[in-house]
Amino acid sequence: MTLPIRAEDAEAAARLTSAVRSVAPELALEIADEIQAKVASYAGHPEGRRHQLIEGAVAAAIEHLMAVAEGRPFANARVDDLFRQMGHGEAWEEGDLDATQAAFRVATQDAWRHLRDLARTHGLSAHALGVLGDRMFAYLDHLVEQTRIGYDVARRRLEADRGRARRRLLDALLRGVDGEALRSLASAAQWRVPERLVVLGLEHREVTVADEQSATLRQQVREVLAAGGVLDRVLVRPDGSGLVLLAPAPEVDEVVEVLEPLLEQTGHRVGLGWPVGPAELRDALRWVRKMLTLAGSGIVPDGPLLRCAEHRTQIWLHAEPLLRQGLVQDLLSPLLAETPNSREILSETLLAWLESRDSAPAIAARLGVHAQTVRYRWKRINELFGEDLHDPEFVVSLTMVLKASVPLWKAGDQRDFERFHRATG
Repeated sequence: MTLPIRAEDAEAAARLTSAVRSVAPELALEIADEIQAKVASYAGHPEGRRHQLIEGAVAAAIEHLMAVAEGRPFANARVDDLFRQMGHGEAWEEGDLDATQAAFRVATQDAWRHLRDLARTHGLSAHALGVLGDRMFAYLDHLVEQTRIGYDVARRRLEADRGRARRRLLDALLRGVDGEALRSLASAAQWRVPERLVVLGLEHREVTVADEQSATLRQQVREVLAAGGVLDRVLVRPDGSGLVLLAPAPEVDEVVEVLEPLLEQTGHRVGLGWPVGPAELRDALRWVRKMLTLAGSGIVPDGPLLRCAEHRTQIWLHAEPLLRQGLVQDLLSPLLAETPNSREILSETLLAWLESRDSAPAIAARLGVHAQTVRYRWKRINELFGEDLHDPEFVVSLTMVLKASVPLWKAGDQRDFERFHRATG
């Protein structure tokens, strides 16, 4: 765009731009000195690398500003790229644009002061000075925008790189990587590995989940964590249709608090592990996954937040499904041979006695039946198991297998009975 300089001001304006060009090196040096003196983030030795960079940027801006004053366009690939690189550098140094904007204010004030002084020296009218001032301020706004563009591009790239680095770190922790390899990954991810961590497994409420639903869930979780100010403290990666999260133990309560509204709104569930050291994280993830499976199967009470610490026994007892199935067939065959109704009431009564060793009235109160009903059931239990009920080792095994199996049966799983009938013909 051509500046609307009046004809009578054209000669004075030309002298002004020529004068600015003649003092541009000294002016760039002075502005660089001012910036380093007034903007703490840019402070440094007057002959240092930072000063040279600032001085070079200011000199390039002055040079093109004079071209703009003569009617040339704002855009200049070389100068624009230089200021985008400045924004890029701020992002990669984990800074913000506050210092850059402060530096622009210092440069603007200093440049405007010099422009006014030179305008008086060369007899430039107030109108022409105003026009040149408007162009100068508009051009500086343009340079600020170039800086922001470079900053935003670098931040997006940095976030993507950091996200990948943090997923690699999480994968390494779950694989049991340690030593220098782990320290290198943690440094790249900019995430300090604490002594105690907690695994969280977030599972979609739907059994069958489309890819776009999984992507939506992941985006929702990241947005919620970011809004709650905890995203940088948590490692996150996809896990099937859900997510695995890893949080420092002292901060996990805050992470849970941030997630709870999302869980309540969506019906998703989170399995929350207990604090473990880095070497135990692979097992901790297995326990969390088992917790989610048990809740989904109805073996433990379902809900948006499932605390593994409250169900350690069930997680342990269901850790080896094939082993449990074998023990059921070996230890509970007398019970499996009963009718479905008899199996249910006898197994429930036997487990209540094994867990409490209470009297018939106490067990009856626990089960909500009459004491005499418990005595009838106990008589049948003795007929089925006989002297084995006096064998301490058998009783311990029987207790464990019933604790694992009764909730499974109540949830509707009939596979133990089907296996027994197939085996006995």
